[in-house]
Amino acid sequence: MEILDWECAGPLPLLYKELQSLGLETNIAELEAFGYTIIPPEKIGPDGYHLEMRDALEAAVADRFGSLDNDLARWNDVNDNLRFLLWENPVFETMSCNPAGLGLAQYLLGTNCILSLCNGWVKGAGEARTGIHGDYLDTGPDAQPSINVNANVHYFLTDYNKQDGAISFLPGSHRWRRQASPPESKYWADRAHPVDAPAGSAVVWGNHTWHGSYPRTTPGVRMALQFEYMRPRYQPQEPYRETVTQAALDRNPVRFAGLMDVYGPFPFGKSDRNADGRALEAPPGTGHGRGSQEDYCSLFDTEPAAGRTTLRPEYDYFKHDGRMATARRVELMEAAKAQRGK
Repeated sequence: MEILDWECAGPLPLLYKELQSLGLETNIAELEAFGYTIIPPEKIGPDGYHLEMRDALEAAVADRFGSLDNDLARWNDVNDNLRFLLWENPVFETMSCNPAGLGLAQYLLGTNCILSLCNGWVKGAGEARTGIHGDYLDTGPDAQPSINVNANVHYFLTDYNKQDGAISFLPGSHRWRRQASPPESKYWADRAHPVDAPAGSAVVWGNHTWHGSYPRTTPGVRMALQFEYMRPRYQPQEPYRETVTQAALDRNPVRFAGLMDVYGPFPFGKSDRNADGRALEAPPGTGHGRGSQEDYCSLFDTEPAAGRTTLRPEYDYFKHDGRMATARRVELMEAAKAQRGK
């Protein structure tokens, strides 16, 4: 059918048409039906696009642990991730806004999702593996909501298959809406379906889908770059809002500032939402917004922000000026309403 910019559907038609232009309709269907999907390299970037990321991850490994060329044995029986990798190389920043990966994450989470983490996975030969689990790790009873709270995008920097220690999934498990128990994790460990895809591919899934990995039985290492995105009301795993620089905001597109959550209205202080009204003045794609089409930021907007986005100020959460804060919010809301009416 013809997809129109239906107001009642918010920004979803705009996002869907951009995903459609990338040829990702089947990937959307696979996310709905099976809980995960694999994006082929040609829908992510030019031929060999992943090699720069692999070099950057190898450099980070060398800096933290020593060169893979000189100490490959260090990774025997090791399945580990390098935390807080985003600021190690600008290529990681760029990939956080990749239209295919970010677009499917936005389909699962909403177009105002933020970045929770950027990790590099390295697995050596041996028995190390990831147990079967879902990514919503709240251990409280009945804690898991029916919607996706977070979503993962893994870019494969080496070939992935069972022998090479690939990630594995339980297709359809996203409909179970619960965490795997220890007996279930053990039962499904060698029954889960391994991913078989070449370097440069990516796999996307939401937090409900059970997954793990197989041991690597071949020499060398398996490598991947992981981005996890999340709904903005939840707590990210890595501190991007506190560590992003103005230079990073300037060199990346406007949507990157949204991933950093520098315009988010939380946390509240005594004056309620930030009294300066940043969340209301935020450029499209950077704030919590109203869920309307005016808030949508195109996946293909790659122009550097170059001053159009700014760092979050330091707020005095103990200061209270409710009258001024309320007046300012009303003023901004009226201005935004007038702007939308043009």
